[in-house]
Amino acid sequence: MLLDRKSLWPQLRRWEKQAAGRDGPFRLRFGTLFVADADAARDILVDSAGDYLSQSGFLRLGPESLPRKVRREASRELLRVLSRHDLASSFDLACALGEVSDGRGRLRHQRWGVELVRRYFAPVIAHPRHTEINALVDAYVTSSVVADDIVGHVLRRSHRTVPAVRAGLAEQLSRLQAPETGAQDLVDLVLGLPGELSPADRAQLLQRLVLSTVGFTGVTLEWVVMLGIRHGYDTPAVRPEQVHRLVKEALRLYPTAWRLIRVAAADHAIAGSRVHEGEHVLIGTHAIHRSATVWDRPLDFRPSRWEQPTDEQRRSYLPFGKGEGMCPANSFAIRALEHLSHLILHDYRGHVRLRARRPHVRTLLAPPTGWTRLTPAPPPDC
Repeated sequence: MLLDRKSLWPQLRRWEKQAAGRDGPFRLRFGTLFVADADAARDILVDSAGDYLSQSGFLRLGPESLPRKVRREASRELLRVLSRHDLASSFDLACALGEVSDGRGRLRHQRWGVELVRRYFAPVIAHPRHTEINALVDAYVTSSVVADDIVGHVLRRSHRTVPAVRAGLAEQLSRLQAPETGAQDLVDLVLGLPGELSPADRAQLLQRLVLSTVGFTGVTLEWVVMLGIRHGYDTPAVRPEQVHRLVKEALRLYPTAWRLIRVAAADHAIAGSRVHEGEHVLIGTHAIHRSATVWDRPLDFRPSRWEQPTDEQRRSYLPFGKGEGMCPANSFAIRALEHLSHLILHDYRGHVRLRARRPHVRTLLAPPTGWTRLTPAPPPDC
C-alpha cells in the first residue's frame, strides 16, 4: 500500500502540513488514522499499549511477533552480545571507507553508510568462522536492505534474491548447535531462542536483526556525515559533544524510522478519534519532529537546540519509538553513530554532491541521491 511508490517524500510533506492545520488525528485517504501529536503517540505506544496488537519490528515472523517473554529475553541477550565486543577499538575506518567507496573514491548515498556499518558490526553479527553465513548476510544487505528498504528496486523487477538468501541461511543454521554458554553473536542469539522455531524461522529472525543493526544506523550515518560536512563540522576541532548534538538533530529533522505503525486490538478512542479493531494507526515520527508548536524554526538544521531542550521537546523526540516495541539496542546505535561520525568528521575533509534535492523515502528515510567524497585531513603543523 504505502510502498507502491518509488519515494514517499511528497506524501510525508503533505501529511506534515495537514497535521499542522488540525488539532488531533485524521484519516489518510486510504483509511489509516494518522497521529502527529507526541502525547497521543505516547498513549498508543506506552500508556494504552494493551489496546493494540503486540508488535516488534525485529523479533517477529511475518506479521506475528514472537511471544512477549521470548522477545524480552532476546532483547536482553542482544544487549549482552553488543557489550561483549569492543567495536570502537577494533574497527579500521580507513580500510572500511576504501572498501565501500566506488572506483572514483566516492561514497554513494543510499548505500555507503549501510555497507560501512555492516563492517563495523561484523563481529556482532557473525563470527568470521561462519564464512557462508557472512557471505549470505552481505548478499542480504545488498539485495534487500539497500535495494528494497532504501532504494526501492523491488518496484522495478521481481525480487528473487531474498528468499534464496533466507533458504541459504536456514541451511547453514540447521547445521549449527545452540551455544551452551552465552551468545557471542547474532547467529548464536537466534540459535538459542526457545520454542518450536524452524531453521527458516531463525533465518528470518537473523535477517530482521541484521536490518535493525545495519539498516537504520547506516542510513543515519549518511545523514550525519552529509549534514556535518555541509555545516562545517568536518574539522579537527570538532568535539564529541558537538557530534552528539549533530546526531540528535539529524535524527530529529530526518528520522530514519519516519513512521511507527500499530494495529488496534479492540475498539477504542485516540485523542477523540474512534478506532475499530483491526484498523491501522500510523504515528508520523517525521511530522512530530517538525511540529512548529514544539520546535522553534522546525525546518532549520540547528544542533544548538539540543544544548537545553525543553521537556516537551524531549517527549516529542521519538527516533526509536517508545515502550516495548522500541529498538532495544538504541543506546548502542547512538554510541556507534557518534563514534563513527566523530572519526570521519575529525579525520577527513568532505565534499558533498547531490543529484536530487529531496530525501528518498521507502521503508527508511534516506539522503538524496548523490555522493560524498572524503579526503584525509592534512597532519597538524609541528
